[in-house]
Amino acid sequence: MKSILRLTLIAAVSAAGLCLRGGSAIFDPAASAANWSFNPGAEFPGASGETAVDPAAGKVTIRAEFAEDSRYAAGVYKPELPPGIEKLRFRVVPDRELEAQIRVVDASDRSFQTARTRLAADTHGTLTLDLANGEWPEKWGGKEPSAAAPLLPLKEILLIVNRGPDRSAALRIDAVEAEAPFINGKPFRGEAFRFSAFGCDISGNWTNGTNPKLKLAVTAAGTVRPGTRLAVAFPDMFRDKVVRYEAKPGESAEYEYAPPLVLGGNAFNTYRIGITLEQDGRTVAGGATLLRGADSPDWSRRLTSAEVRQSIIGCGVHFNFAPQPAGDFAVWHDYERIMKLLSEAGIKYIRDDFQPRRPDGTPGAAPEQLARLKAAKKHGFRVIAIIPTMADQTLDSFLEGVRGLVSDTRDDVAVYEIGNEPHNFGGWIPRFGGTWNARQPDNSTSPWLLEHAKYAKAAADLIHELAPQAEIIGGGCVTAANIRYLQSGVSEHLDGIADHPYANMLPPERLMFGTPFEGRDGVKAGGSELTLPEVVAAYREQFETMNRRDLSLYFTEFGYTTYVYDGRREREQYGFAAYTEEAQAAYIARRFLQCFTLPAVKAVLQYDGVDDFGGKPFDPEANFGLLRADLSPKAAYFAVQNLATLFDGVRYRPELDRLLKIEEQPLQRAAKREYLLDWEGNGRVLLKADNSLHAHLFATNGGLRLAVWSGQQYSGEFANRTAEIRVRGKAGSAGRTVGTDLVSGKCFDVPSRPDGGDLLLTLSVGNNPLAVTFF
Repeated sequence: MKSILRLTLIAAVSAAGLCLRGGSAIFDPAASAANWSFNPGAEFPGASGETAVDPAAGKVTIRAEFAEDSRYAAGVYKPELPPGIEKLRFRVVPDRELEAQIRVVDASDRSFQTARTRLAADTHGTLTLDLANGEWPEKWGGKEPSAAAPLLPLKEILLIVNRGPDRSAALRIDAVEAEAPFINGKPFRGEAFRFSAFGCDISGNWTNGTNPKLKLAVTAAGTVRPGTRLAVAFPDMFRDKVVRYEAKPGESAEYEYAPPLVLGGNAFNTYRIGITLEQDGRTVAGGATLLRGADSPDWSRRLTSAEVRQSIIGCGVHFNFAPQPAGDFAVWHDYERIMKLLSEAGIKYIRDDFQPRRPDGTPGAAPEQLARLKAAKKHGFRVIAIIPTMADQTLDSFLEGVRGLVSDTRDDVAVYEIGNEPHNFGGWIPRFGGTWNARQPDNSTSPWLLEHAKYAKAAADLIHELAPQAEIIGGGCVTAANIRYLQSGVSEHLDGIADHPYANMLPPERLMFGTPFEGRDGVKAGGSELTLPEVVAAYREQFETMNRRDLSLYFTEFGYTTYVYDGRREREQYGFAAYTEEAQAAYIARRFLQCFTLPAVKAVLQYDGVDDFGGKPFDPEANFGLLRADLSPKAAYFAVQNLATLFDGVRYRPELDRLLKIEEQPLQRAAKREYLLDWEGNGRVLLKADNSLHAHLFATNGGLRLAVWSGQQYSGEFANRTAEIRVRGKAGSAGRTVGTDLVSGKCFDVPSRPDGGDLLLTLSVGNNPLAVTFF
């Protein structure tokens, strides 16, 4: 059922200044003179006049003086109407009998005009603008000349005063009624605050209810630098709405701040309103106050690993490498502290090496390994235990160690991974010969891989015998070598393949495996577009060929390093680019989101939890962590934390994506990219850029959630792109959608409006992926 709001015109703020008051809403579209202008009647010029606030009545008034040939004049309002408004009724009072009407200019520059309404002198009348079902006897022009109704958003609303017998006329606008299918009438509750900084004492107290107001008191000492300002920032998806108040040295002042709640605000959101001091254009101190809607969940709460019920999110750890607090991995010795930090990020899987023999050489797990397993279980982690494979070890000796390790750990290990990157570690290539991708010159498979596969097969059979409840994975090579590993014959007890899909120096949706590299690899390891889903499809095709549809994928390593680039790595043709911490966070989040859409993928582990080697700035291997070497969190830590909570229990179903349609995803010409880079391999391969938006709808333990991100490279060069997305059958969520920046955690309202039974969302998409929650 539609609600009716009365929106009284007071002085000039945009329509974003809507808020409810006692069942009504104040609409103040005149607070800025830029919102209003005067049109002398463009087709029949000659009228003069103004559209201004009448100081006596405090109302917007259109005044016109008509010349001989002029036929009308108009007050022009350039609105910022919130989405969902279907009808506006302007309550007007003319100073004499006259005829008035409304004209709108829509998004395509097409004009639509209502029929005339006769108004009596000094009497309230109504001019109705029906955007949903209005009749438009006059329409012309624009880029869509066949359009029968205005295309939103409107560019202008003209209140037209037609010339009558008299040469002058005035039309006062007393109020506006807005009709919308969603208008919040529930109260908000704000938090009081107080802080002192740089000679300023600042306090704030809320008047709670359906029309919340923040009363600010600012006392500035005489020593306060001139030009110091208090900034109040309301969160907005496009650009935060900021109001600034001057803190004058030696003076005290009180201010009343009305948050710009659209259509009464979103009862399901909690607005984190920034309260900061600015000097010389920079923020120097401050914090935030929370304004909580009546139905809002606790958007700041994050799940621990033990609370996360179902997740594929994990990260690598190196506890095994730090038996003592010394050496390159010394930071990992304090495993309890690191486990607590990773648990607070909601990470579900951790992966570590487990030596199959104790320090005295006997088969089995060392006491410190068992202690770490107990601690991991307490924190709610699922442990992936890597069993190292060494080429200089006999098969019997290797299996003896496996038997001892699995017998000791089987109650606390979820997944056993046989070997780790045998093309890099364990001495397999030096001992048996071959190449990193296991392709020989005649396209046969390298001997090292075939030999390693024998060890892996025997180990899988033994692990299943000892721990039938555990999952067993193997491979651990680059994708092309893994495909050859599968083709060589694997144990019937193998549950999955471990792959390490590092994007190297590409955005996370692209990989260096696929059709353009088949000459290099000699096997099908992806597709023509070099995307992650194509790699997964190649694996599934191989599983099908083997009649092993039960096999799954475990991405046990991927990551982005934040080392400092000094040029030396370029000369060495090093394969990993140096990323900013912000780009690392966005790319890790995007990779996890894409993996949520791939049901064959059972776990995805970012490499790794903490910067190794003391976080040496110029060393790529020392900067992959979610945490720095001093255990302070990078932006990526919070991105993973946000994902783990908001996508707890994520379940991807293709039928949900069929409810989505990206209606618009414009991209300014300067921001479009053709290619990412050229790459050596099977000749030179040009990797194409992805200029598209990715949008997927998920069912989670918290309900329905939409993930949206741009496939472009991370960049701070251009402003965000705007997109319109249709969600079929979700019209009831109009005005009840909350967006979250998955890197910063910032929450904001997402403009939404019903279109029949569908919901239309307007999104501003930048570097960081977004989540939209429907209520």
